[in-house]
Amino acid sequence: MTKKASFLKMTGMAMGAVAAIGLLSTQQVSAADFSNKRIRVIVPFSEGGGTDSLTRFLQPFFEKYLPGNPKVLVINKPGGGSIVGGNYFQKRAKHDGTWVMAVSSSTVANYVIKDPRIKFVIEKWNPIALLPRGAMVYVHEKLGVHKIKGIKAKIKHMRKFPTEQLVFGGKTPTSSGLNKRMALSVLGIEVKSVWGMKGNGPMALAFERGEFTVNFDNSLSYLNNRKHLRKAGIAKEFLTLGAPDASGKWGRDPVWPNVPTVFEMYKALHGKEISGPAGDALRGHIALTTAGNKSYHLPEKVSKEVLATWHDAFRKLMKDPKFLKKRKKIIGDYQVLVGKPAADLLYSKLNIPENAKAYLSKYVKKRYGISLNL
Repeated sequence: MTKKASFLKMTGMAMGAVAAIGLLSTQQVSAADFSNKRIRVIVPFSEGGGTDSLTRFLQPFFEKYLPGNPKVLVINKPGGGSIVGGNYFQKRAKHDGTWVMAVSSSTVANYVIKDPRIKFVIEKWNPIALLPRGAMVYVHEKLGVHKIKGIKAKIKHMRKFPTEQLVFGGKTPTSSGLNKRMALSVLGIEVKSVWGMKGNGPMALAFERGEFTVNFDNSLSYLNNRKHLRKAGIAKEFLTLGAPDASGKWGRDPVWPNVPTVFEMYKALHGKEISGPAGDALRGHIALTTAGNKSYHLPEKVSKEVLATWHDAFRKLMKDPKFLKKRKKIIGDYQVLVGKPAADLLYSKLNIPENAKAYLSKYVKKRYGISLNL
């Protein structure tokens, strides 16, 4: 088995087979009581993005299934590609189960490249649940890509534009936008990057105004939160980062099965699979941000009772008829992991091969003048 095949098989099996374990009932532990309590869920982005919308969807289910029916507050703490919110949670969170951190692909992306501003250690937090999902890169209608037939022709069409016309927005150079930027680069498409956005919601607004011509969202947020952009004809799908199926084969995103992956597009362009450091870096970073796209964590020192209570509440909400009615739309066909399986999968993706680290360092240094401490 090739190194690439082994990597993809491992990723897919972890996301598929482990999920079944994660949904089994754990050993009974006395439940914590949250009567008359306020639960704070820290969302490290502005309103309107994928993490914010998912958390607000889950909010009433948390209130329903946590013992004592506490009031759940969604607290937006944007900045630094989720670093501001993560540091806030690390410093301020109480360890009684009333503080929860919403982690996204930007959180793990910045964490894995050891951003010096980070004051938290993800591995020390206690995962409640992991909700993996892929990502969509879409382009503005004024680029005319949707009028071009064929994958190879679309790529060549995009390559014709000067960098100044392909304006790409994001939070920070090393947050979740990095692998989307890398995906475009391996296809020979270079963009003008604009950083400092507080979340995907503000990014989408800038795209709608025509300030950005290339943008991205997680695949479910693009489906639900950017519906108006698609209906108006402004947003046109370009590529996805793909996702593994239950057998471990990396293929098209289950939410967008008619949109090619970056790997398909590279093969259509060059007649071969992407390989070497660029391929390893892209695959490793995509696997990390797919697995870590959405997850919820308690701080380090919570009791076993508190942790078990949150796990039990999450399993119950996943069986709620109202949740099941919207599950396909909100979570898609991705597996949901609860408790230890969530930790095992997420933490296994935080280690990127040395050759991939070297490529990432060179890539970021060349384009943004940033030196990574990898």
